[in-house]
Amino acid sequence: MSSEIIKWTSGETRLVFENISDKKDLNFLPDNAIIIIDQNVYAIYQHLVKNHKVLLVNATESIKSLESIQNIYRKFLESGVDKSSVIVGMGGGITCDIAGFASATFYRGTRLVLVPTTLLAMADAAIGGKNGVNFENHKNIIGTIRQPEKIIIDTEFLRTLPEDEIRNGMAEVIKQCIISEEELFNKIDNPGMAENIFKGIFPEDLLKRVVHIKTEIVKADEFENSRRRALNFGHTLGHIIELKQGIKHGESVAIGMMMSLKLSAHMGKCSHDTCLRVNNLLRLYNLPVETFLDISEIVSLLEFDKKKTGNNIQFVFVNDIGKVYDEPIAIDILIKSLLEVFARQV
Repeated sequence: MSSEIIKWTSGETRLVFENISDKKDLNFLPDNAIIIIDQNVYAIYQHLVKNHKVLLVNATESIKSLESIQNIYRKFLESGVDKSSVIVGMGGGITCDIAGFASATFYRGTRLVLVPTTLLAMADAAIGGKNGVNFENHKNIIGTIRQPEKIIIDTEFLRTLPEDEIRNGMAEVIKQCIISEEELFNKIDNPGMAENIFKGIFPEDLLKRVVHIKTEIVKADEFENSRRRALNFGHTLGHIIELKQGIKHGESVAIGMMMSLKLSAHMGKCSHDTCLRVNNLLRLYNLPVETFLDISEIVSLLEFDKKKTGNNIQFVFVNDIGKVYDEPIAIDILIKSLLEVFARQV
């Protein structure tokens, strides 16, 4: 087991790498804990939570709604949850999101522990305190930033993941590499490593590096005023694709990253060689690199992006692997450029 304390502006989180999947029970949890758990995770690991109050959820994108959160509040009241209770989110990114949002808002904040069980949740969703729900056609437009008191990561959970969930998480891992360091990018650009990762064998040292990249960025800018915006690479367009096309988050982010790269190249900010390197890496991990949506469907929702301020939107551009930056760009100029690059020839 390895453990460290991450100190944020708003508090601190204990980050633990520990094998808990083969335990008989999560006996470290207090008696007043209630575990929000994905029903698919429960089907495999119900022995871990048998001695605790459990709230089963079907962790699909449709559950990220205010209506679903209200149902969770009702379950909290029925279960006697109060200000001293511990809310535990156990599952993938969606489960961590709704557990975090419910914890942050019930009684104006209760204790929160996250046990991510997917690669996407371990590498991204459980780290950084962002918790959001969707509203109408807008992804994560309602949310909070509230850090959990503890995050427990066990890479053994990855051995039971289906391939599509490995792909889903690898998109965020690849994003971390692109925005941070070429050495890490080159490390995962390896067919042998890809083969092992699809078997659920993810090197713990590599995952720790990915997690530390995100924690260092968030520590420097917890409330997303500057540096943290780099983590949105691929997400401005990816979130729209996710909702409109109905695909997984990682798949939509992969497409969003490629669109952002091609736009960066079109605007003279990066080389076509950089686009090709990322394209090849995404394909190595069986991730999509383009959408069947017409670009007009995508740009029509840009004005509702969370990063919009006035007539500008903060967009993450790429210079090279490990060199990304965000800058405000007028929405009409962004739309014009996207149409130039992606409008289909009739």
